[in-house]
Amino acid sequence: MGGVNRQNVQRIVKTKAEGSNYIGVGDNLLDFGAEKSFLKEDGCGKIFSFNLTNSSPEKDIKLALFPGFFSEGSTYLEDCVIVKDGEVGEDDVLSCKGNPEQIDAIMSYLLANPSRLRAIKVKADDESQLDFPIIYRNVNPFNGKIDQKRIPAQYQRSGDNNTKVIELTDINWLLGPNNLLMTTIGKGRSVVISLVFGASLDTEMGLQKKADEALANACALGYPVQ
Repeated sequence: MGGVNRQNVQRIVKTKAEGSNYIGVGDNLLDFGAEKSFLKEDGCGKIFSFNLTNSSPEKDIKLALFPGFFSEGSTYLEDCVIVKDGEVGEDDVLSCKGNPEQIDAIMSYLLANPSRLRAIKVKADDESQLDFPIIYRNVNPFNGKIDQKRIPAQYQRSGDNNTKVIELTDINWLLGPNNLLMTTIGKGRSVVISLVFGASLDTEMGLQKKADEALANACALGYPVQ
């Protein structure tokens, strides 16, 4: 391995000390949806919903809303079934549907494009569903796993007109290959869980932006462009 370039280290340290004006504007690798920077990240308008119904009158179902790269049966999933369009779980008692697209679309996107989860909205048919925690798990092969937990019922405020609709706004989680999002759907319960995303690391879009920028520069410099 090569040695550390002292001049580069000094330059980076000096830049950090002086601060930076980077806010994400114009970053070819980032997709902000309806916005352009991290300053208004919560207004990206990127929302994906899971419509879930557990028809079992006897059994709660542990569900992975996002399994990362982990397969069903992995110890990191802790006996969760993985969400997908249609019926899942033992005896196919859990019905799942994605909105605005099918569930495998969001799964594929997040695996290819890690995204910042900024809020979670929960709309249940009964308040008992709100007692089940939503668990975010980051798995690191060198440092193990780290969990964060949110219980929707704890976000209820006195005076709320609809106590079956909760929004978790203190979310700052990253969903990508090494992350999982899990919860439990209570017996006989129906719930809509909506994930509100901020910035995404979209390398496919970034590649196209880089190509467009290069061609524009080439034209400006007088080079022939095919």
